Amino acid sequence: MTTGRKWAAAGVAASVVAAAVVFAALPGPIRVFRTVVSMLTVQQGTDPLQFTYNLRDGEDIVSLALGATPTSNQVFAMLIPCNSAAADLVMYDKSDSNIMLIATSTSFTTVKQQAFNKRRATAGATNEERFVAQFNVVATNNLAPGGFLTVAGRLHLDTNGCPVAVLIKLNKDAKDAGYADADVTDMEQDAAIKDEYRAGEAHFIGMLNVISGDETNAWLVPLGHMSFRRQLDQLNPPS
Repeated sequence: MTTGRKWAAAGVAASVVAAAVVFAALPGPIRVFRTVVSMLTVQQGTDPLQFTYNLRDGEDIVSLALGATPTSNQVFAMLIPCNSAAADLVMYDKSDSNIMLIATSTSFTTVKQQAFNKRRATAGATNEERFVAQFNVVATNNLAPGGFLTVAGRLHLDTNGCPVAVLIKLNKDAKDAGYADADVTDMEQDAAIKDEYRAGEAHFIGMLNVISGDETNAWLVPLGHMSFRRQLDQLNPPS
């Protein structure tokens, strides 16, 4: 857990979404963004020895964490405070606001950019940040310890410096293609909801240790993409 951060999740059962999130000593507010994922995984095949490739999404990650097929309300999301000093990747249940921790950042480093008014040749408010973050996967149900995700991307910021979702047509950066940041089409369990807002984009690599039957197998993730979409919630921990 990142130094100075006091989040915890507990009370998870194999087929029940039951998470208690404890907030203390964390600057609020904490914003929850629906996060759409597309990733290529590589697993070890057998007989004969071979690679097995699969295209997976955030619904697959949530399913592993739950140990069950998620409902349309149980979606992959990111929790991030206004200071962007840390973040969590979670299952967020839109029906009751329950949260299950999936991965927690051990580092979250940002560089920020100010808007520039070309007509007036003056700098405006800080409106964007780029980040590189390391997440450790939490052992829950079909996810074993040892997994990690290294995520690099960008987030739009409001006038208070908090990550914020804006109209997708406004959420663009000329460096996206060169940095492998790309929007992800929602093909997951809540795909019927058509997003008009986006807070940012990212790409990632990593691996998941997946429990299947009596075995634990490594899912390598040589490349994945995340779209941070609409804001689902705002959490205000006690000061």
